[in-house]
Amino acid sequence: MNGTGDQQQQKEVLLLKGKLNALSAIIRLGHEAFEKPDLIQWAGHVVNNSVIALSYSRSAIIDVRGVQPKIISVSGQADVNSNSEYCLELVSLTRPFAKVTKITAVDAEALSSVNAGPEAAASLEYMLKTSQAVYIVPVSEPGSKPGENVSFIWVLDFAQKEQASVASAILSLLRENYGESLFFILNRHRTPMVNRFMDRREWLRPSRIMLILLVLFLISTVAVRVRQTVSADFEIVPEKEIIAYSPFDGRIAACHFKSGDIVKAGDAIVDFDTEERVFNLNSARNEFNKTSAQYDLIQRQSFQEVAKRGQVKLLELQKEKSSIDIRRNQWYIDKSKVSAESDGILDIGESNKLEGKAVRPGEKLFEILETKSLVAEISLDERNATVLGQDCRVALYLHARPESTLQGEIISISPKPILTETKKYCYLIRVRLTGDKQQNLICGMRGIARVSGKKVSLGYYLFRHMVLWYRQL
Repeated sequence: MNGTGDQQQQKEVLLLKGKLNALSAIIRLGHEAFEKPDLIQWAGHVVNNSVIALSYSRSAIIDVRGVQPKIISVSGQADVNSNSEYCLELVSLTRPFAKVTKITAVDAEALSSVNAGPEAAASLEYMLKTSQAVYIVPVSEPGSKPGENVSFIWVLDFAQKEQASVASAILSLLRENYGESLFFILNRHRTPMVNRFMDRREWLRPSRIMLILLVLFLISTVAVRVRQTVSADFEIVPEKEIIAYSPFDGRIAACHFKSGDIVKAGDAIVDFDTEERVFNLNSARNEFNKTSAQYDLIQRQSFQEVAKRGQVKLLELQKEKSSIDIRRNQWYIDKSKVSAESDGILDIGESNKLEGKAVRPGEKLFEILETKSLVAEISLDERNATVLGQDCRVALYLHARPESTLQGEIISISPKPILTETKKYCYLIRVRLTGDKQQNLICGMRGIARVSGKKVSLGYYLFRHMVLWYRQL
């Protein structure tokens, strides 16, 4: 009896010692959490060091303050890979629990209580492949109302259900300590700064005077407004691009004009080789005539011989097929001559190399440059896109006539920057020229455009290029 009593007493002592060790570990973890300098290190401490008090296989901290949950720390990982399979499934699983305020063991019943979708159920199934229990611990600032201000979610995976059986009690204590340390980390710099700013004894310090001068300078840079103006290159181009493309597969038989020739609307520029198409057209017509004759003969005989009525339908289909072949070949022949759509200057490259060349559908054949309606196309670097807007104005200076200014009206601005021949992304601004000076313009002329936008603050105007230069270092 005495031996049994001693053993029972030893078990109670060991149990009490284990509880004290667990409580000591919880207190030490809470104190160490207060010492972390920022949120990332705090989260790393929670997911990696809490295993001292509670045996789990894996854990993670998720920030639910924004629109989408964001994983900020995973146990055993220095950097979080948000695109990993585990992280994606974890975000899908915790999204329905963003408003949960109690420690929850995630199972089918818990998913049903938060109206989770099939994505969360699939994520839970994925988690349970490597663990037997998953717990969600909401961590919020002390004093928060139930259902509000849940800032972070701590997710723990347990490899064995026995390990998870004691999780609720320990997690409750850890949650309180971590919540207090979280509040301290998020607010440690807020109150002291306000107190120092409101302390009147600090106003006459040199640093405070320098701060006041800096504020006055910033106010002065904001108060002065200047119109922002940038330079860009421009080119005189036709207002409408007239480009002819190959309508089908074929071989170019002849080119009637050369690059630089002046053509008129309707002039045949390129002829395709149609010998094979003409042969196919004649063959289709012969087949159509032959089938039509057979059709008429069999149709008359079918009134007396019932067995030939089936041939009437077959010949009718063959006749329709021949008719389709005729129309198709006739279409190819009609499209074999590619003509100019309007008057202008022809740009066809080397016409002698184009003759005899096999082309594919959609391949560019030539371009017509109109000489009547010319516009200026400005290539504005996307770094200067702030000048674009309703107040945007332009002044054009040709390289050939720098002494005079060309005025115009903006007719279009590309919705997004385009990679130009100078390997830069630029917005394309088209300007319709006004006045008498546009009569002597030639397509291809280039110059400098001064693009002015709305008025901006002096500080923005002064420091914008400095910031861009610094970013390029």
